[in-house]
Amino acid sequence: MPRSCWCPRPAAPACGPGSDATSPRADRSTTDPEEIELKLTVLDITAIQALVLDPAAWLPGVAPLGPPRRLEIEDRYLDTPRGSLRSAGLVARIRTGPGARRLTLKSLGRRGEGAVHRRLELEGDAGHGDDPRTWPASEARERFLDAAGADPLETLAVIRQRRIQRDVAVGRSVVELSLDEIEVAGATGGHDGWVELEAELRSGSEKDLAALGAELLRRADLAPATTSKLQRALAAVDPLR
Repeated sequence: MPRSCWCPRPAAPACGPGSDATSPRADRSTTDPEEIELKLTVLDITAIQALVLDPAAWLPGVAPLGPPRRLEIEDRYLDTPRGSLRSAGLVARIRTGPGARRLTLKSLGRRGEGAVHRRLELEGDAGHGDDPRTWPASEARERFLDAAGADPLETLAVIRQRRIQRDVAVGRSVVELSLDEIEVAGATGGHDGWVELEAELRSGSEKDLAALGAELLRRADLAPATTSKLQRALAAVDPLR
């Protein structure tokens, strides 16, 4: 796997409340920002694309907020050769999209009931290079450096996604729908491709997201996602990891 070249420095003090961590999440149960979402495997992409493009026609009580957005995204997952981030219960991702390069740090463990799960999510600017010491200060960067220690970094997997994204109103809540066509290819020839639908609570009540999940799971063309994107990518490109 390719490695990024950098030498970690002693961790700086964590950034204060004004740091670039992430947008606020609803229904926080800890002091850390969390993502609250449901993830579903798509069995019929044509039908679910129609649902995302015209949600009011397919989902009772759901109204679109603004037009859909089409994005192409590359996600690169990083760790140290000895798995320091994983040992700390974290997963690190560099996402390159239209006009932005972002670091996202998430917890491996998820909490929740049914299809809705929540976990730590910190975000920050990843700058223009592979040396995290040069990235703008953020809580995500500081925790990343703390966990990585003095070890070099390596790329675990690279995932490319074609995404249709749009915001919808569900009850008094705002939910972001993302339909992702996902591809992963490894250096040794491993390959996989699949489609997922994510629904992330941006503001409001977790109960509204759960109600949306129950409605979506009534459909025969959706099923609960049983693994994370990274887990499935690693199974394809590095089955012995």
